[in-house]
Amino acid sequence: MAVDGSSVKHVLKKIWVQNVIAALAAFYVRLIYLTCSWQKKGFEIPERYLKEKKPFITCFWHARLLLLPYAWPGEKKTFYMLISAHKDGRIISKTVAPFGIQTVEGSTKKKGTAALLNMVRLSRAGFVLGITPDGPRGPSGEVSDGTIMAAYLAKADLIPVTYAVKRHKRLSSWDRFFLPFPFSKGVLMWGQPVAYPANKKDLGRTQHQLKRAMDQLVHQADAAVGI
Repeated sequence: MAVDGSSVKHVLKKIWVQNVIAALAAFYVRLIYLTCSWQKKGFEIPERYLKEKKPFITCFWHARLLLLPYAWPGEKKTFYMLISAHKDGRIISKTVAPFGIQTVEGSTKKKGTAALLNMVRLSRAGFVLGITPDGPRGPSGEVSDGTIMAAYLAKADLIPVTYAVKRHKRLSSWDRFFLPFPFSKGVLMWGQPVAYPANKKDLGRTQHQLKRAMDQLVHQADAAVGI
């Protein structure tokens, strides 16, 4: 029997359905982490920033966000992740909440000014930010202008982070979401920081540098597990 798309969307709007999906997703994240053997690379980079109390924005592609709660080294430092106000974003927010990650609703796309200013305010208050530069709806693997503007306003460097797992599946979603399988080999990896733009003339250059850094990090992570 065919399932009507509008019916599915209606069901997903129900709070209890979102809670169930988020609980199952959080369980799956823990399952993957506990059953895989992990390498951890580059963790000294964010740890140095935290020790020196230097502001930074954590950047990760939307397709690779699932396991990143375990990449966060700052157990005593509150982490704020920018998520969509859409129902998908609310599910993500509920999923990461058990891992101690706070969320801010909004976007780095159009009409996202309020969210960006809120993120800048949090950064200036000493909190660490997390952004998917190609979220919430793409284009996949492209850095939004808003991500770079947030770095410019907050005077916060951009640090890429990603993960890879040998056994996995790429979904047919807009971002070709990376779904890891349990009992495999994985890596959690931080890349070298990209300096925030010193002035507005540097926005485009920084945008290009961040995309290149994030893409290179994904390739390195994939190679580390033999993908």
